[in-house]
Amino acid sequence: MKIIYIFRSFAIIGGVEKILINKMNYLSEKLGYDITVITYEQGLHPIAFPLSPKVKHIDLGIPFHTRYKYGLLKRFFIYIKMKHRFKKEIAHHVKLIKPDITICTTYSFLDINAIIHLQDTSKKIIESHSAKMAIGKRSIQRRNLIFKLASSIADRQLYRYIKRCDALVTLTQDDAKEWGAIKKAVIIPNMIANYPSEIKTLNNQKKVISVGRLTEQKGYDMLIKVWELVNKIHPEWILEIYGEGEMKEALLQEIKEKQLDSVITIHKPTKHIYEKYMESSIYVLSSRWEGFALVLLEAMSCAIPCIAFNCPYGASDIIEDGKDGIIVENGNIKQLAEKINFLIENEELRKQMGKRARENVKKFLPNNVMSQWSELFLELLKNKPNN
Repeated sequence: MKIIYIFRSFAIIGGVEKILINKMNYLSEKLGYDITVITYEQGLHPIAFPLSPKVKHIDLGIPFHTRYKYGLLKRFFIYIKMKHRFKKEIAHHVKLIKPDITICTTYSFLDINAIIHLQDTSKKIIESHSAKMAIGKRSIQRRNLIFKLASSIADRQLYRYIKRCDALVTLTQDDAKEWGAIKKAVIIPNMIANYPSEIKTLNNQKKVISVGRLTEQKGYDMLIKVWELVNKIHPEWILEIYGEGEMKEALLQEIKEKQLDSVITIHKPTKHIYEKYMESSIYVLSSRWEGFALVLLEAMSCAIPCIAFNCPYGASDIIEDGKDGIIVENGNIKQLAEKINFLIENEELRKQMGKRARENVKKFLPNNVMSQWSELFLELLKNKPNN
């Protein structure tokens, strides 16, 4: 079976990048599928995570991001030219490879537009790694009425294209329900590709960890407010955040203004995040929304109990409240602080929750998750005509 993945770039250390690479590696190494990944803005940047030599990689070398250094009118014409080249080259490679399945994610209108209009017989799958409420929504951030209108139209078109795919794969049941009229909505959670065979977690370190992009979605502005409350009762405990993003300077400024410099540190992303989990006693997820929250699986596999806002969606699909972690009312800063304090003050309970967490996430191991992908491929190809 031949499968093509289309994704912008694997240059950054990100959750979706890690998920896709692990998935492609498994499909090629373990299941023997012929996998090709097509990027278009990878350029000379190294791929952030190890990619199996069995996975073929093609980069089109179309740097869409470079158009932003030009004025609005020139930027528009450059985009149109690049978009035409992009669609032409995607069609060219698809014609040569003759895939059975073509896959992209909901992160790019460009990718979705390209695969929906392909004149071939491959089945089109779109993966959603974020809640429907967060897909598109460009108009929300536009103050100019013309841009707002144009963005709103683009978002509606995006939804129409997504509904034309042969299958939309969501990560949770609740998100699947949001999509309504889809040809085929399938719920397949993310897998945990790295389940440590041995752990060094002691759960007695006075350290709480959180990992993610420094964006509004991840709610680190709320987490700083949470930690201000925690610090008043447990000043000896520290919070370590790993991530990069557009809110970094604002978050650092807020930490400074609240005089929390000595107890909150923002680190750059690291490829050795499992070591950091094992040096911590609690994981906290402060997101306003999620697609699934792979970080919870990673932390739990290291026997770390997790506390999370009950955001749409993901946390409640992973954490068994009160058993292997704690779920808190979404956005309730006071309650999140109280629950962190509760786990800080109950070391034995932390250890018990951590042990249960490590055991419970086994259901997300590759064998259990990737078999669902294989079943989906075979089902879609039952009535597929020959190329």
